[in-house]
Amino acid sequence: MSMLSMRARMALLFILVVTTVLAFAAVSFDFFCRLHFERQDEQVLQHKIQSLEAVLSRNDGLGSSIMSDIDRLLDTSFGFAVVIKAGNRVVYSHHNLPEKYLPFNNSGNADKWLIQVGPNIYTGTTQRIGEWADGEGKTIHLALDVTHRTHFFEMIRQWFIYTLLISAVLSGVLGYAFIGRGLKPISRLSKTTSTITANCLETRIPAESVPTELHELVNSFNAMLERLDNSFLRLSGFSADIAHELRTPLNSMLTQTEVALMKDRSGEDYKEILLSTLEELRRMSRMVDDMLFLAKADNGMITPDLEDHNLATIGASVLEYYEYAADEKGLKLIMSCEGVTWVQGDNLMLRRALSNILSNAVRYADEGTVVVIEVSRADDWVLLKVSNQGPIISAKHIDKLFDRFYRIDTARREGSTLNAGLGMAITRSIIEAHKGTIECSSADRITTFEIKLAAIV
Repeated sequence: MSMLSMRARMALLFILVVTTVLAFAAVSFDFFCRLHFERQDEQVLQHKIQSLEAVLSRNDGLGSSIMSDIDRLLDTSFGFAVVIKAGNRVVYSHHNLPEKYLPFNNSGNADKWLIQVGPNIYTGTTQRIGEWADGEGKTIHLALDVTHRTHFFEMIRQWFIYTLLISAVLSGVLGYAFIGRGLKPISRLSKTTSTITANCLETRIPAESVPTELHELVNSFNAMLERLDNSFLRLSGFSADIAHELRTPLNSMLTQTEVALMKDRSGEDYKEILLSTLEELRRMSRMVDDMLFLAKADNGMITPDLEDHNLATIGASVLEYYEYAADEKGLKLIMSCEGVTWVQGDNLMLRRALSNILSNAVRYADEGTVVVIEVSRADDWVLLKVSNQGPIISAKHIDKLFDRFYRIDTARREGSTLNAGLGMAITRSIIEAHKGTIECSSADRITTFEIKLAAIV
């Protein structure tokens, strides 16, 4: 069974809300109206009882004058009936109703009661008065006919039910119609998004053209388009870079092979050509290995072999490896360590990541300056910073430093194995595989890469 449309679900919800509110209002109206009339009946009955007591208190017996006074008192009001008993004897009955009241009143001595006599419904009260001269106690049973009001409430209840049903139907129809109008901005939004393709990701939906409730959705959608646009641009650039990086060694090998086949050559010449071809093949192999590594990282397939290592020891080992390259540029390599810097990680992967960072630091540092490695402990983290003095990296490039094949200088170094543009992307993948972070900052001619890894507790 297919799910209901949003319009239908909202219409049903609207029906439910309207019906619930109206039902609550109807029940509340019925309850408070009944409560009001019940209290009013109590006050009227109590007033009549007091008046009857005042009449009866003028004489110890029920003479004709007393009964006339009681008749006049009751005849001035509509719907009253009275039974006065002395012991178990009925000594007075207004409207000759003792045969109707006695079966009910003898069943209990409740002060307040509700009875039905035939088609009529009475609410009443029982009042006991002091003994008269004859020594018999007197009891007054006073009843008020509330039949008409009971029938009125039953009619009101039926009207409420009919009104509730009609309101539910009308609210559903009107709600469905108005909700359709209210959802038109979503339909326009859907039509706009249907025009977006991979070739026109620059399209943006103006938030001003949609209701306030959809601004967050539109902003999120536009942000998604921005990310997709950037991803497609990087993907296009990535494809072009791969083609360029592979074309260079392939062209070099093709040229060398064609030249070698133009005439017979000595064994030494062939050996030299094969060594040059081997170097290009190794470069291509390293590039393919790097791209496979990044592909595994993108799919979460990199699983570091976690062991306990001192990050300062790994840093010192990598630093020693680059001392010769630093000497050629007149650079000085300095390392400092503070605190316990043990982490869990893959030794080879961490060495590769630090090597990529230090390689760039040595390559781009100004001659005669200092490259510094700092390893320290900060709470539950081990921090490793590599700083060099040289050209600063502008803010627009820092966020893209870890993209594959990205270079700040667009000039390609043909034939160089150090400029494929994959090193920092691999470094970030390694650090993230170790549940760490890597950041770069550049200011005042000092560029610093900072690695943060979880420390061993």
